[in-house]
Amino acid sequence: KNGKAEIRLNDTGNYTVIAKSDNGHVSKKLPVKVNHYKAAPNKWTSSVGPLRFKITSVEYQKMKKSEANKPDNSGIDEAYKELNNHYYQVKVNYLVKNSSKKAVNPQYTIWMPEDDNGQEFSTETPSPDGGAVDTIVGTEAINPGNSRSGSVTMLSNHKFTVKHLKFSIEEVLGNEGNHIAKGGVAELK
Repeated sequence: KNGKAEIRLNDTGNYTVIAKSDNGHVSKKLPVKVNHYKAAPNKWTSSVGPLRFKITSVEYQKMKKSEANKPDNSGIDEAYKELNNHYYQVKVNYLVKNSSKKAVNPQYTIWMPEDDNGQEFSTETPSPDGGAVDTIVGTEAINPGNSRSGSVTMLSNHKFTVKHLKFSIEEVLGNEGNHIAKGGVAELK
């Protein structure tokens, strides 16, 4: 009549919870579906020079290593081979805005996501402890006043959190590799 229960399910999937009465005469099967974590914060980071990021969605999953789950990017192949059979992945969709009067070139301007513990997830030298694939890094310039949508997939053997996701930017550079602004850390406000 008055029973309460707390159930903690750590893996995604379909479960059946069986609730029984105190005397055991009545039981009820309750279907439970556990999905991976998804959020749509739609929040802006602080600016680093002319660059600012809007985090549009975050999806956190515990993954099983397979050919189907392998990121479509040869730059992370070696790190992917070293991942455990089960690993953790966060996919962040974002918008990057260039408020400069000059084009910012992602071929020269490198940014890396950083988790809540300060672990950088490198797109240049990914490792099984923190590797990333970013759809914008290495592409053509972002013109003055324009924005571009992208996504970054972060992979690690270890659980990590991104409630306070940051982008660490080395230096903001233009089309010829010319200096536009100092680097820094773009943080969610």
